Amino acid sequence: MTRYEGAGRVGRIRDSVVAAAAAARGVDEFFAGVMRAARPVFRSEVWAGITVDPVTLMNTGGHYRRAVPLRYLPRMLDIEYREGDVNGLPQLARGPGPVGVLGEAVGGVRDRSPRYRDIIRPLGLTDEVRILLRDRYGVWGALILGTGGDTPPYGPEADAVARAIARPLGESLRRLHLARRAEAGGDGTVPAGDCPAPALVLLDDAYAPVQLSPTAGLWLGELLAPGEPRPPGRGAPAGRTEGGLPPALYGVAAAVRAAAPGPGSSGSLASWAHTRSRGRVRLHAWRMDGPGPARVAVAVEPAGPGEHIALVMAAHGLTPREAEITGLVLHGRSTAEISRLTRLSPYTVQEHLTSVFDKTGVRGRRDLVATLFARHVAPNMLKDAETGGG
Repeated sequence: MTRYEGAGRVGRIRDSVVAAAAAARGVDEFFAGVMRAARPVFRSEVWAGITVDPVTLMNTGGHYRRAVPLRYLPRMLDIEYREGDVNGLPQLARGPGPVGVLGEAVGGVRDRSPRYRDIIRPLGLTDEVRILLRDRYGVWGALILGTGGDTPPYGPEADAVARAIARPLGESLRRLHLARRAEAGGDGTVPAGDCPAPALVLLDDAYAPVQLSPTAGLWLGELLAPGEPRPPGRGAPAGRTEGGLPPALYGVAAAVRAAAPGPGSSGSLASWAHTRSRGRVRLHAWRMDGPGPARVAVAVEPAGPGEHIALVMAAHGLTPREAEITGLVLHGRSTAEISRLTRLSPYTVQEHLTSVFDKTGVRGRRDLVATLFARHVAPNMLKDAETGGG
C-alpha cells in the first residue's frame, strides 16, 4: 500500500482516535470510540474490534456488534484458528508492519483465501483490512474492517491513519488490561456474591452446541455473543444459545481441533476471556473422539491467580526470563534460591530484578509483591473466601 503524505489531516484524525481510546473505560467503549473518531477514513459498515491474549494471541473478547452476521462467525473463527489463511494474527505479528490487506496478501487472486470465498464475497464485500494493535510489549488486539460494496475503498489516506494509530492504540489497550478496567464493571474487580459452578459446553463439527451443563447458560450470559443485548440480571436461562456462542469460545474450540493428535499431545488447550461482570474466566477445551456427535468440549470457570498474574506481567512488558524470576519472587524465593533454580548467577538475577522494578514502577521486592499480588490477585482470593470458593 502506497504511503500517504498528507500529514495534516492524518495527524488530526490520529489525535482524535488516540484521545477516544485514552478516554475509554472498557473494551466496548474503546473500540466504539475509536471507530467513531476514525469515521472520516474508516467507513466500513462491517467491522470488529477484538482483544487477544498477548502470549497466545487467542481471542479473549472484543466489540462484535458490527461484525459479520452470526451465522458466519463459527466459520470465521474456524478459519482463523484451525484451517488458516493469509493475514492470520500470528502471521501479522511476525511481520514488520501492523496492517494487512487481504487482496494484497494473495496477490490480487482473492479466491485463494477461504475467508474471502466463504465470508467476504457472500457478504457483498471485496476486501478485508486488519490493523494489529501492538506496542513494544506485545499484541493486545486488532481492528478488522470489511471493505467494498457501499464502503469506499481502503486508500492511501486510510492506510496512513491505520499505521499511525496502531501503536498508540496498542498502548491504550494494554493499559486497559493493566488497570483491570477491561471488564464491564469499569474497575476490573469481580463483584462479591455467589459464583456459578463451572460449566461444560459440548460442540459438534459445525461448532453447534449438542449439550450444555446446568450452569452453561449463566456463563454464556456473561460471555455474551456478538451484538446480543445483555439479558436482565446476571445470567441467561440455561440452554440459551440463539444468539450464537461467544467468539472466544469458538476460538479455543477451533484451536484445539487444529492441534495435531498423537504421542505427546494432550488434546487440550486453555485460554481465557473477559466477562461482563465476573472478571476473567478460564476456557479449557479438549477434543472428543467418541461415537456421539460431540467433537469438542469446553469448560468455563473463573480464572485463577495464575491467569491474572500472567496477564499482569505481560502487560508490564516482562520478558519470559523476567516473568519466571518474578514468579519465583512471588513464591518467596531468595536471590540465592532463584540463582540455583534458574542456573543464573546472583548478579544476573539481580540485573533481571532491577529491570522488573523499572518496568513495574516499584523500588524493591516488597513493593513488587504488593503491586502484583496484593493489588491484582488478593482481592479475588478474598472474594472467593467470602463466598466459600464459589
